[in-house]
Amino acid sequence: MEKSPERSGAPCGAEPREEGTEEQNGKQSGKSLFFEIVRFLIVGGTATLVDYAVSYLLYRWLLPPGSIGGTPSLVLSTAAGFCVGLAVNWVLSVLFVFRNVKDKKKSRSGVSFLKFALIGAVGLGITELGMHLGVSRLPEIVLFGSATFLSESWTWWIMKVTMTCIVLVWNYIGRKLFIFR
Repeated sequence: MEKSPERSGAPCGAEPREEGTEEQNGKQSGKSLFFEIVRFLIVGGTATLVDYAVSYLLYRWLLPPGSIGGTPSLVLSTAAGFCVGLAVNWVLSVLFVFRNVKDKKKSRSGVSFLKFALIGAVGLGITELGMHLGVSRLPEIVLFGSATFLSESWTWWIMKVTMTCIVLVWNYIGRKLFIFR
């Protein structure tokens, strides 16, 4: 038997509220979603800093373009940064970001990690393509009277930030829909 609005505690004419917690009824409140996105941005920022640091250190000192060629250096350093950033992101996402999931055990499983990594790999593909196209085809950019920042071209940095923003949206939507429901 359904509850009427009067019996559910909702004002007359108002829709009855669903009872139970967010986990029980599978719906996430706007406030909860907002804070989840804030946590996602914090974790994403942390993982991005790790990604950038690894990418930059490899590209600049361990696998410089002069030693193995420009494209291999760019691809390998970007991929390594991605992998280390992905591991940091997974751990922090499971522990800190996605708190309101239907099945916590399932969302922390090996299968979920593989989905997480696959979504990340698609993001890596988007990043690699964007980095390659941007760095190889955009003209030299001079900002603040210099064509470089931390010994790397502004084009590289601008493409890295642009691709990060694009992949950030992809990662949140993909992970929310396919893993952390």
